[in-house]
Amino acid sequence: MRLHQFAVSGFAYKLTQAQREALLLLLVQMAGVDYEISTEEEAFLVAWATDWQLPLDLTPEESVNESALLAMFDTFSAKVIALQEMVKLGYQDGHFGEEERAKVVAFSSRLGLTNPDVLSDIHQWVRAWHDWHYTGVQMIEGEPWPDSTKD
Repeated sequence: MRLHQFAVSGFAYKLTQAQREALLLLLVQMAGVDYEISTEEEAFLVAWATDWQLPLDLTPEESVNESALLAMFDTFSAKVIALQEMVKLGYQDGHFGEEERAKVVAFSSRLGLTNPDVLSDIHQWVRAWHDWHYTGVQMIEGEPWPDSTKD
């Protein structure tokens, strides 16, 4: 597994290809929950689909059978990974909106993960990763610190 792939798609390498395909369809549905897929969400979905060599249709479908897709996640770890990716998608445009939050909560419930601590821990996990990534970008692409260019 390449580090870039981990950065884009987290622990999805632990999923089967069929689970990744189901998750991508769910991610597209989630991205469209607010009736607009942002450029950041689109870039995330394109990178995700590319890394896992999956076809991507960015048009959320009303006829998609979310129950059948969610049933693909048959272990606790697969469910946690799916929710982690959903939360990560929610942060792509800079904020985790109310519609996205409600969709993740609904998916969590439908996956049988009703303990609010599980979802809270996943959210904190993704938020910590997001903050870590943002800090790294600022350090690498920002202004040098005073005296940091002297050897």
